[in-house]
Amino acid sequence: MHPPGLTRFRTHDLPCPHRLAGWEEHNARSLVGLRAQPLGGRPFDGAEVNLTLPRLQVAKVSGTPHAVERDVRQIAVNPADGVIVYFALAGESRFDHRGGRELVVPGQALVLDGDQPFRRDFAHGLTELVLKAPRSLLREIKPGPVKPRVFGFAENAHAQALVTALSGALRGGQADWDGLENTATDLLGTLLGGSRTPAGDLAAAHAFIAAHLHEQDLSASRIAAAIGYSARHLSRLFAGSGQSVPQAVLNARLDAARRVLAEPVTLAEIAARHGFVSQAHFSRTYRARFGTTPRQDRAELRA
Repeated sequence: MHPPGLTRFRTHDLPCPHRLAGWEEHNARSLVGLRAQPLGGRPFDGAEVNLTLPRLQVAKVSGTPHAVERDVRQIAVNPADGVIVYFALAGESRFDHRGGRELVVPGQALVLDGDQPFRRDFAHGLTELVLKAPRSLLREIKPGPVKPRVFGFAENAHAQALVTALSGALRGGQADWDGLENTATDLLGTLLGGSRTPAGDLAAAHAFIAAHLHEQDLSASRIAAAIGYSARHLSRLFAGSGQSVPQAVLNARLDAARRVLAEPVTLAEIAARHGFVSQAHFSRTYRARFGTTPRQDRAELRA
């Protein structure tokens, strides 16, 4: 299967007088049409990574202080025909719409209909993930209109799973593009109040595990509570994927620890950082999983 389009755009690559117009043209072509205006008396500078999937559009956007506006004219010229979700990673923003004004801070997400007027002000710049889904897809996962809404995603397992999946794809690490789109669609449906799916719930559970690996008391009951399940239902969910909940937690810890073996810290620190009760427990389970010891793998990495 051919990979989707992953593109990078920087205003820094354009002549200074054309940077703002170039930014507007790129966003109209790759995401959503907006009119941009620098703030604070400084020239605007921005960068964007875009991923085009068959039905979804994804981006990571960063920029210096500026404001963007989507008015009636922009909507007529560049209809979005769908919903947009902004996940704020850095820099707070003011969001003005017909229903009022909201403040969006890092760790919060903003959901809106792309064909309703709005303005966003980034007084201190921004870094955010953006997901755009067409209206035809919305009718499948969540019938009815989408009203502007701000919600926290840092402690929402389904939202965190979506952020993790999108971030990994934008770094170029995703190979199963169909799987990414299906998972992102399932998770988006849950966030918008539509039907939940086993695949989306499993992704949310794995995201919660990844975010809490350092905690030795990471239990099935805690994971179940995070995604709105009973512990028994969670066990059935994981059994369907071919492993138990404790196996999933252990494997996630081992995989994460293996990725940082080359760091200049002790094996005991790596073990503690990833929720193992002791270095001995870490070494024993590591050998059972990978057929070698963490010390041997570290020596090979440093050779």
